[in-house]
Amino acid sequence: MKKILIILAFTASFILLPQAVLARVYPEPTGYVNDFADIISQNVEVALEEQLRTLEASSSHELTVVTLSSLEDDVIENTAVELFEQWGIGKKNQDNGVLLLIAPNERELKIEVGYGLEPVLTDSRAGTIIRTIITPKFKENDYDAGILNGVSAIQKTITQDPTAFDNLESSPTTESDFNAVFFIAILMLIYAGSFLARSKRIWPGGVFGIIIGYIFAAVTGAIFLGLWGLFLDFILSKNYKARKKKGLSTAWWSSGGGFSGKSGGGFGGFSGGSSGGGGASGSW
Repeated sequence: MKKILIILAFTASFILLPQAVLARVYPEPTGYVNDFADIISQNVEVALEEQLRTLEASSSHELTVVTLSSLEDDVIENTAVELFEQWGIGKKNQDNGVLLLIAPNERELKIEVGYGLEPVLTDSRAGTIIRTIITPKFKENDYDAGILNGVSAIQKTITQDPTAFDNLESSPTTESDFNAVFFIAILMLIYAGSFLARSKRIWPGGVFGIIIGYIFAAVTGAIFLGLWGLFLDFILSKNYKARKKKGLSTAWWSSGGGFSGKSGGGFGGFSGGSSGGGGASGSW
């Protein structure tokens, strides 16, 4: 009996040990957007980071975009599950995380969904978003538009209308693509103006927002973007003074885009969520 147990233990270790040794270790996340393959333009990356940071603050859902330069001879489904579990995307005990994983060299992608969101972002809906929203743009080598539209579609599904992409057969129109990118571009202009206007005063960001809003969207846009500019200038100026007082760098990267008044970049990592392989994968 003892000899049998030794043989079984040896056999188990022979099978499991190589898997443990060969398990891939991924880089630590630096934010909600982790572009390790370097395919996302800087402006879009900044806009996405703020969009996903706001999503987490308002809904507690943790949605992250990750690009990898290589799958290292693994299938994207395994890679997505491993990465999801290592990072713990989503809140612990809620499992409300979503991973949009893109491997441009293999031309594959996966929407990995946490257990808690599987009834909302179903496999079918994730597949529809991949086929009709993301991959048409990827086929045109327009990664920015594909990722922006895909993230917006996922966000709409999990926070507004779960049925929005049920049985969708056609991709979004060029006009809606343009409107989404154009709106983000305007917000980025306000953000840039507010970042540069960090001071003891908060009005420069508001004035900048009013001007841009009035030029592109008349009175309604002036009011909305003016308030947005005031808010950004208030936050950025407050954090600028806090970092300066502590002797910390106030540069864009080291201050978390200007939003962090503390050291460490402003991103504390994900919260321990789990996934069981739900979602969908695709290629282009």
